[in-house]
Amino acid sequence: MSKRIEWVDFGKYICIMFVMLSHLESGTRVLRTFYSPFFLTVFFFLAGYVYKQPSSFKEFFIKKTKGLFVPWLILSNVTIGMSAIITLKSDHNLLHDMLWNLLQIRSVGDVMWFVPALYVAFIPFYFVIKINNSEKGIALALLLSVISNLYGALMPKNILPWGNYTLPWHLEYIFVAMFWMVLGYYYKSEYECSLKKFDTWRVLIVIAVIYMILIYGPAAQIKNKAFTIMFSYIESVVGILMIIMISKRFRISRYIAYVGANTIIFFAFHGKVYAVVEYVLRTKASGFYSTCLNNVLYSSLLAIIITIFLSIVLIIPAYCINRWFPWVVGRTRKIH
Repeated sequence: MSKRIEWVDFGKYICIMFVMLSHLESGTRVLRTFYSPFFLTVFFFLAGYVYKQPSSFKEFFIKKTKGLFVPWLILSNVTIGMSAIITLKSDHNLLHDMLWNLLQIRSVGDVMWFVPALYVAFIPFYFVIKINNSEKGIALALLLSVISNLYGALMPKNILPWGNYTLPWHLEYIFVAMFWMVLGYYYKSEYECSLKKFDTWRVLIVIAVIYMILIYGPAAQIKNKAFTIMFSYIESVVGILMIIMISKRFRISRYIAYVGANTIIFFAFHGKVYAVVEYVLRTKASGFYSTCLNNVLYSSLLAIIITIFLSIVLIIPAYCINRWFPWVVGRTRKIH
């Protein structure tokens, strides 16, 4: 296995922590407002950053199928099976859930949706970066991304038979994802070296302040659809820059590196662990839990604590898979 890029794993760690936090009952609007502009776009950006162009489309397709499709197919169905066992409902239709999972329609049958979305987004990405011109590639990717966002903004919400506007295999979203992947790819190949002179604490603080103004300021409250779409790109770009600079400036620990290197496993299984944690809190500590949920500060702190706990517990299945079943996540060697 090639040497991993430490700051990339740090960035992935930050984002998977927010992914897990985003699904918690105790997650607050204040926290959600903070991480929403970047916690998914950074993943796509980093996927483009670490991408290496293969010699042929066949090689590319096999590699991505092995590294993304196969892990998704196995892990998503494992989690569906675990859900059927844990719920113990006699009317639970396992085959129904698995069939909907194969369609990958957002909010209907979308277990581990991010992975198949990334897998499909890599296909147009492969051809866009073959343009070999960063300005043209970024412009084309941005155009397709805006068209995709307009589709989501203007399409009637329940136009399709399954009750929403989303398409199978996230086709309405893949060009949005691809845009951030293209930015990541060209950032590494053409812009990273020239931007190193700005990698200082002072610049990081300025960018962080700008980000806070963008997400919590009055401009974020404007409801115009066209403005909201364009403003979201600005928020995400500034958020990505902030996460890049944070990831590069802090020393990475073994714990952070391990979580960052195994985000697909954490993404797959965190739901099962947090469901148990929240059930215990609701049934065994209901008074304490209710008090926390009714207070923004307490609820936010509880969400952060639970997320850290999840990340520690999930090291166990991550270790087991890497140790004995590395092929499940497209690997041939374990991550120590």
